[in-house]
Parts: sequence; C-alpha cells; structure tokens
Amino acid sequence: MIARCARCQGTFSTDRFGRQTCPHCGSELLLQDPSAPQPAGGSPQGAPPPGAEPPAPPSPPAGGSPPPPQPPAGGYGPPGGWAPPPGGGFGGPPGGGWGGPPPGPPPELPSPFAERGTRGFFPAFFETWKLVATRPAEFFRRVRADQTGSAILFGVIATTVGQAVNALYSWLQFASGMVGFEQVMEKMPQAQTRFFELYRANLPAFLLGSVVLAPVMTFISIYLAAGIVHLLLMLFRGAKRPFDATLTAVAYAEGLNLLMVVPGCGGLVALVWGLVVLIIGLGEIQRCGAGKAALAVFAPLILVCICCCGIAGVVAPAFLKGLGEAAKQGKSVNL
Repeated sequence: MIARCARCQGTFSTDRFGRQTCPHCGSELLLQDPSAPQPAGGSPQGAPPPGAEPPAPPSPPAGGSPPPPQPPAGGYGPPGGWAPPPGGGFGGPPGGGWGGPPPGPPPELPSPFAERGTRGFFPAFFETWKLVATRPAEFFRRVRADQTGSAILFGVIATTVGQAVNALYSWLQFASGMVGFEQVMEKMPQAQTRFFELYRANLPAFLLGSVVLAPVMTFISIYLAAGIVHLLLMLFRGAKRPFDATLTAVAYAEGLNLLMVVPGCGGLVALVWGLVVLIIGLGEIQRCGAGKAALAVFAPLILVCICCCGIAGVVAPAFLKGLGEAAKQGKSVNL
C-alpha cells in the first residue's frame, strides 16, 4: 500500500501498519489499521479522549532557539508554488538569527510533475516548468533526486514539442519563400536549379524525421550531457551527491527547450536560459555552488574552442603558403 508522510508529504510503499519511519525526512509516523478494533470510548489508538486538551508542544531548551516550524500540509505551501524552507526564509538559519549553527538541508519534495497522477498531467507539467524557469534555486534545492524517470520524461516532452513547432515554422517559412524564389530559379543554371529542387523535395522528410527522432535523441543527449558534467564535477570536487542528482538537474533544465515554440529568437532564448538554469540547478542540487557548476558546464565548450584554435593555427599557415605558391605559379604561366 501507499503511505504519505504528514511532515514532508512524501509517499512511500509499505506492507504493514503501525509505527513507520519516513524514508525521505526520517520522521516517525503511526499508520492506523482501519480493520483493528477500537478501544473503549470509540477513540482511535493514540488519539486524545473527547473533550481533552491537545498535548502542549515541547518547550525549547533553556537558552536555545525554538524548534523550526514544520512544513504546511500539502508540502507545496499556497497553491501555485513551494513553501519556503523551515525558518521563514531562504538563506537565513532557522529562527531568523545569525548566531546559531547553520541549518541542515531542507526536506526533499517530489516535483509537481512527479505527482501528475494526482495533480493532472498538464497542470503538473506547467507548474513544474514555471518552477524550473522562474525559481530554479528554490526548486533544485528541494526537489527529490531519486525520481529521475519523471525528470527525463519532462525534458523529453518539452524538447519534442519545441522541436515539432520549430520544424513547422521552418516549413512555413520555406514554403512562403519558395513562391517568390521560383522566378529567380528560372534564370539560374540547370545545375543550381536541380540542387534547389532536390532540397525542396527532401525538406519535408528531413523535418519530419527530426521530429520523429527528437524523443530518442533528447533521451541520449540528456544522459550524455549528464555523464560529462558529472565527471567534470568529480574532477573539480563538486559532486557532493550521486549521478542521479546531476541527471535530474540536466533533465529538468532541458525543459527550457519548450521556448523553441516562440518564433524567431525562441531557440536562442532557450539555449541561454537553459544554461543559466542548469548552472543554478547543479549548484543547488549538488550543494557545490554556482562557481564549480559553471566550470563543469563551460569546460567542454572551452576545450572545444581551444582545440579549434589549435587546429586553425596549424592549418592556416599551410593554407596561406599553398595560396602563395599557387599565385606565383599563375604569374609564371602568364609570363
């Protein structure tokens, strides 16, 4: 059966009633057996008798700060977002002071998309997208890192939809441009005309193939990017948590590719925004900070640029030398 923790609202499977320990936050809870006989008086076991005062909360230790408030029921706070971590803010220790010990990590919560079975598919998808795009630090600080299946599905769906709409835009632009380009093709040589005819005939199949293969290619790219980034984080001593945490950050950041549905600059905005979200998300979910996360994300790009510059530095002199010799031979022939 499925049980839900009253503290962190995480769900887990169990095969017995009685006292349980939440595998997410470690709190102890009591699962009542509905078929068990009730004690005399009709009150369930462990509940106070009718009319009795509820037990008073434990008093704080002398000289210490009061215990932090528990997360509200539902785990996400008010409708439309997550609740702030215990202590009343993001960045200060519990109780609002700065003289006590640093607070521990907040309890992890499932993303709204991971609860799409109860929330509804589309509300859960767009709620998760809004959290990833507008509140990445808070989202990745508290999201569970063991639900990689939901994270990958989220990234695959968002990227596939974005590429499908972008392919439709490309086809419409090409079709509208070819109407006026046909008159220009009549004045072109036959070889060039044949090339454009071949391009026009194969473009629909190419765009359709890119859309059909988008889920598979996105799935592969998520795992490939997560593997490279996680290895670099280990190299820079920034991998504080297992590979699943890095995979979760990369997959949810991939969801920003949904911005490709915006015509024109949607692809560029998705690329830049996705990189920013990925750096923030890696720093929070791996507890390594944005500096090491940015280094792990941009290190492959820097390495590619260095390799390209090195190849250009080796090839360019030989190319220029060949051009010079060809020019000299041309002059000698003319003479």
